[in-house]
Amino acid sequence: MNQESIMLAGTVAAFLAALVSILDKLLSLQGRLHSAKEQKEELAGERSRAEPSTRAYRPKSRVFYVSSYLLLYEVTVIVAAGNLLNYLGLVLSLRLESILYLDMTGTALAAFLLGPWWGAFVALLSNSLVNWLLYPEPGADVIIFPWSLVNMTGGLFWGFMARRAAFRKYLRTGRTAAFSHVRYLLMFGVLGAFVVSVPGTFVQAALSEQTVFALNPEVAHTLERMIAEKQAAIQSYLGALLGVTWGDNLGWFILNWLQNALRYIPDKTISVAIALAVLKYGFPLFERELIHGGPDKHRIRDTRVAPLLLACLYVPSFNMLLLTEQYAGDQYWLLWSAPWLIIVGGLVALWRWGPSENAVRQACLSRYERYYRALKPIEREPSNEFCRRLMFATLIVSAFFALCLPILLVDFSRVAFNFFCVVYGFLLAVHLIRVVIAQNLSIERADE
Repeated sequence: MNQESIMLAGTVAAFLAALVSILDKLLSLQGRLHSAKEQKEELAGERSRAEPSTRAYRPKSRVFYVSSYLLLYEVTVIVAAGNLLNYLGLVLSLRLESILYLDMTGTALAAFLLGPWWGAFVALLSNSLVNWLLYPEPGADVIIFPWSLVNMTGGLFWGFMARRAAFRKYLRTGRTAAFSHVRYLLMFGVLGAFVVSVPGTFVQAALSEQTVFALNPEVAHTLERMIAEKQAAIQSYLGALLGVTWGDNLGWFILNWLQNALRYIPDKTISVAIALAVLKYGFPLFERELIHGGPDKHRIRDTRVAPLLLACLYVPSFNMLLLTEQYAGDQYWLLWSAPWLIIVGGLVALWRWGPSENAVRQACLSRYERYYRALKPIEREPSNEFCRRLMFATLIVSAFFALCLPILLVDFSRVAFNFFCVVYGFLLAVHLIRVVIAQNLSIERADE
């Protein structure tokens, strides 16, 4: 399936999503009008004034409602914020012609909050769909798509590192010494650069690319000569131990891995710094619940849902990587198959040692109740209602305008796709701002 077909399908899906959203808002408004009298009576009671009741708003299917609530107000928010940060970082680096890529900032944020599997999911979704479709310059097939493996590796690495007790201790301390910040940047930024440069070097070999530094010509010439000498020495030494073929390949890999790691260090260090700042100042409620474990200090554990979603999302990417000639699938099929080993291994590990369904259900229910108590009063704020109605009005106008696009335009699919990307990007930004404000207000009131 090419980009044009995906854009057409995305346009139809976006228009249907707009209609469904409008219908849902109208039904919700009707329900709120009918239940206004009951809510006033409930708020007038002493028990309702002391603590917002969750039972009055909870349907009979409690488990389904809790799961859908956490999906919409926890997982979807973090995944959307991660993809938005990745795309904004990519566009910013292209426009400024910077040596920083910043296309893994959102991956780090999702990995910190939801764990390694959701971090890898955001990475794959960002590279294989969002950045690939919306890349502002030609050549996205080679520049963006195959580097999903690097982004996924970063999500897995940062997610596992964020599960360590040292990371929670580092975030819990309000006045952390400068050495703690340096250690964090070294562990997550510098070490992360050396880790993600391993698949980056393999991808570079599959695409027959060389590591390029934007240096002064004289410095670049001197550096290339030094690298050539070192590579020849390493290949000669390894050739004597492993044979000429293995020695040459391994020597090339080691030198390019070190060069890629040095090139990645500033990018990954700045990316994890931005992600941590967004986490601390943008989503403090998620930090308290998902990283520190809330009042019970029981942090969320991985379930089999995230690896399964990651596997489903990787199927079309895997087919494209194998079947497209420019990705050298016949020669590097083992490289493109490597994520399957990690996914299957993760599923087996979670099946044997993962949390029980009852433990996951109780943890979700506890988080839901704490979210509800913290965020429900904020939803009644005038600023929150203003943003909600602005989003609803924008959605209606955009859906009406989209009906006129086939009549006015020739290249309907591409223009309509870009139109909906801008509209939904705006709505997503407004929604995330609402979430950020609500979480900061809830934490501030809880501290008071």
